[in-house]
Amino acid sequence: MELLLHGRRHEQVSAPMPCARTRSADMRYTGSVSNAFVQSMAHNFEQALRLMETALTDCPDELWQTDLWPDEAPTAPTPHGGLHGSAPWFLGYHALNTLDYDLAGEFEPWAPPQPFDDNTYGFPNRKFTKPELLGYVDWCRVRVRQTLDGLTEEMAARPLPSAHRYHGMLFAVIVGSMPLHVVEHASQIRQFLTAAGVTVQPMPGDRGYTG
Repeated sequence: MELLLHGRRHEQVSAPMPCARTRSADMRYTGSVSNAFVQSMAHNFEQALRLMETALTDCPDELWQTDLWPDEAPTAPTPHGGLHGSAPWFLGYHALNTLDYDLAGEFEPWAPPQPFDDNTYGFPNRKFTKPELLGYVDWCRVRVRQTLDGLTEEMAARPLPSAHRYHGMLFAVIVGSMPLHVVEHASQIRQFLTAAGVTVQPMPGDRGYTG
């Protein structure tokens, strides 16, 4: 399975805060576009990030570096540097890194937090640990809150700049689609774990889920 990365190098312009576990129960937004649609997006983002959080948490250490698709996407260096693969750690990194990048939308300098600033064209230069990726989940929660809290109709209607892989698309369109990408990869990890006999935490949408 092909994983689409943003594929551009971005220099860090400020010292980012380290990824620390700062559990967020839910995300509430009071910005300029505080209507039902933005509230719906906030809910979708939180559900997606919660699904990724539990998928990464449920992954045992012995499967952390096991590729889901060893024949199609084995973990290995890319021709241009950095790693590409299909292990749970990589899928989690890819989903969160892409979310973080797309929230900037090329409208502002993109500065992923340490240690995720160590990448080559969006491909990680090393494998990341579970605590590091769980910290990135919380970082993305904050980034989502900042984006939706400051979203105005004018900002939502801006076309993405030419430097972005989806240049010309309205910013609101890509923002609305971001949770789907996170859910896709979180679901792949959970399916992989279930097939390996791992008991995963029940989540909304699961058969028999009671909340």
